[in-house]
Amino acid sequence: MTSVYEDVGRPYIREVILENFMSHEYSRISLNSGLNVIVGPNGAGKSSILLAISVALGQSYTERGQKLSDLIRRGMEAARVVVVLDNRPVGGRRPIPSIQSDTVSIARFLKRNGEYWHYVNNKFKTKAEVTNLLSKIGINPDNVLIIMHQNMIEQFVSRDSVEKLIMIEEAVGAAGLRERIKEAEQKLSALLAEEAVIRKTLEDAGAAVDFWREEYQKLTLIKELESRKATLDREYYWSLVREAERSRDKIAEKLKNLNEEVEKLGAEAVEAAREVDRKYRQLIEVIRSPTEGIERFIDELVKSAERLGRASALKEFRESELKDLRYELAAAEKELARRVSEASSKGERNDVGRRPTEVLDEMKALELQLASLGQPAPQAEEMFMLAEAKFREAELRAKQLSENARKALEETEFRKEKWRSFLRSLVQSVEPEYSRILSLVGGSGRIELRNLHDIDKASVEIYVGFRGVEPTLLDAHTQSGGERIVATMAFLLALQKHIKSPFRAVDEFDVHLDPLNRERIIKILTATASQDGEAQYIIITPGRLPYSGEMNVILVQNVRGRSIVSAAEEMASEKLETR
Repeated sequence: MTSVYEDVGRPYIREVILENFMSHEYSRISLNSGLNVIVGPNGAGKSSILLAISVALGQSYTERGQKLSDLIRRGMEAARVVVVLDNRPVGGRRPIPSIQSDTVSIARFLKRNGEYWHYVNNKFKTKAEVTNLLSKIGINPDNVLIIMHQNMIEQFVSRDSVEKLIMIEEAVGAAGLRERIKEAEQKLSALLAEEAVIRKTLEDAGAAVDFWREEYQKLTLIKELESRKATLDREYYWSLVREAERSRDKIAEKLKNLNEEVEKLGAEAVEAAREVDRKYRQLIEVIRSPTEGIERFIDELVKSAERLGRASALKEFRESELKDLRYELAAAEKELARRVSEASSKGERNDVGRRPTEVLDEMKALELQLASLGQPAPQAEEMFMLAEAKFREAELRAKQLSENARKALEETEFRKEKWRSFLRSLVQSVEPEYSRILSLVGGSGRIELRNLHDIDKASVEIYVGFRGVEPTLLDAHTQSGGERIVATMAFLLALQKHIKSPFRAVDEFDVHLDPLNRERIIKILTATASQDGEAQYIIITPGRLPYSGEMNVILVQNVRGRSIVSAAEEMASEKLETR
């Protein structure tokens, strides 16, 4: 794994300035890339330098004070700490490309009243702006793997395995992988929540569609039934017309027949009258000539007279009936005209030959069916169309969300797998070096990743064992203080080539180590620093340290309550002892 700054160089710390900060009245500390060792007796102000660096870079950890104002030198109202970063171009590019100057100074001013503010190259910046600037070059002053103050080894050991993994990810520049997973999970969660809402909306819209479809179907059926009813009503009235026509036609036929009968009776009466007249004349002649039998003629006359009487009487009766029929026919014509008028108001004639009672029976059944349907909303059709349109829209949106959620899930799984692969690769690279360093001090160890399926529960477990003992989980209870320091330092040193921060610092890691292990760890530390030409190491120790000409050694002493800083570039011996 290579550093993200390999091609452009790293903006190491060139200088630290402390003004009225803790025991420092005014100190300027020049630092080099590579290994910087700050030495001096206890209480001289060595740790104040590292604390000043972290405070200038925005760290909130103070250890020695509950508030930043507690770090101001006694009797002073304000303090200033400045970290000057080297920003000279490397390969034509500046380590911090957003600032076009050879140095970048990050200053933090502290006031006794609790106020504080930042300046970057003499321009006011918010803490968030400073944090963002530093994050781009891999610096997080709150990460103990980058800046480890006194007693922080114990704090690192006491952190749970989940926190350790997060700190490691941040130190090696993989925090973005976790952040992108979180972003993907948040996006997925938002999509799933939105999908749940749209599914509920879809369910409600479906219920509305079903309701208004039923209402619309009722309305449609009612319209069909009412149309059928209107047709039946028209058929009924025209069937009445047909009945009236039949009645009229019967009367007219009867009248016709009666007229014919009256005509026949009239002709018969005329014939009978002629017969009577002829018989009467014959009787008169017989009376004048009594030679013939008079009785026979009288009988014939009587019969003819009777025939005439019957024909005349029947004709008179039929004529009376005929008169009544004419009145009846006129009434039938009038009734027919009335019914035609009524039927015409219902529409064109559609008589199919059914009796009015048959039509009425169907109409009654139809009215019962209409009554059973109730009264649907008159706007049912419009509401159904609107509800269906909303349902289709919600359905399309649900499909889109489902597809987006599927893609978001795939993206989340892809990012998780990328994160898991990175961590596995990191452990595969770090673990052998960790084991190698431990072997130099008589120990053994391993590194295990746990719960990589769940980013919130994912953890790293560091195991260590000494003197042939099976490695056990590194924690605040199992190993001794010295063993915890050795294991933690071995892990940090194994991790160094992967750390993205341009510098890393540790304060008095060796105070609890026995001389042999201290010497071994320091040798490994100095060898690691010399091998990594681009990284900057800041080591604070009160003890003896094997000296190398490649070291930048800074002496810190306290004179009358004031810290004095000086460089020790020329040493007569290869060992440096604090005075």
